[in-house]
Amino acid sequence: MTGKPGKVTQREIARIAGVSQTTVSMVLNDRDGSNIRIPDATRERVRRAIEQSTYVADPAARRLAGLDNKILGVFTYESALTPESMDFYGPLLNGIERAAESLGCDLLFFTSSPVEEGRRRLFHRNTRLRLADGCVLLGQQMDGEDLERLVAESFPFVAVGRRDETDAPVPYVGIDYGALTGRLLDRAAELGHEKVLYLHRDLNSPTARDRLAAIGRAPGALAVAPFIVGDDLSDLPQVVARSGATAVFAEDAFLVEDAALALADPSLSLAALAEVRGHRIGGRTLSGFH
Repeated sequence: MTGKPGKVTQREIARIAGVSQTTVSMVLNDRDGSNIRIPDATRERVRRAIEQSTYVADPAARRLAGLDNKILGVFTYESALTPESMDFYGPLLNGIERAAESLGCDLLFFTSSPVEEGRRRLFHRNTRLRLADGCVLLGQQMDGEDLERLVAESFPFVAVGRRDETDAPVPYVGIDYGALTGRLLDRAAELGHEKVLYLHRDLNSPTARDRLAAIGRAPGALAVAPFIVGDDLSDLPQVVARSGATAVFAEDAFLVEDAALALADPSLSLAALAEVRGHRIGGRTLSGFH
């Protein structure tokens, strides 16, 4: 069995390139190529030597020196790679991967933080947060103390979805579910619907609350009845019949797909309070956000 290959050092790079170790260090730390003291030919020799030896700079040392590693961290407050959770996390992780690739960055998936006392924390002794230049946070519910500390320490991060676990100014990217839900309700009223049944899971997340708040502001001519559902939707046809609803809204595209499978009545209008591009059931196109 061969031994573990030794770590390539800056001294070895300097030997291959025929320059001093100080010159190698200057090239590595000159991120934008603005150091005019390094001739282009010398810079190119160092770069070729790095490629030849597959040298990788110590990310921790680069962070201490105030330099970027081109590493973006990803942290999820719930398990993201299980079959059950991939419906939600899969499209998000795919988008993050493509964006990182376009920026020439690597992704560091923080998975070492265990669930303790029912909570998963970003700031855990095992988490190597400082190796990353910044972090993307995902989760139905996030830890308010984590968010406050990130803001207080000015660590670059962004949350996916609006957050209200803390009063701290948390940077986020997300959809205005309230406004879009209102547009769907207005459209239902314009089409002549008078009663709508709103199906939702019993989730206490900011996006779930935004949708419910918009449901409460439905047009006066439209009666909307929220209804909490579980995994079994076998009694949904009876629930819809008793409600007298002619339209069924669901809080996300996956729930509206389940509802479409449970409801055989083609006269019912189905809409999801979420992105539904590409979602079809039995040839039926679902309404929702596009």
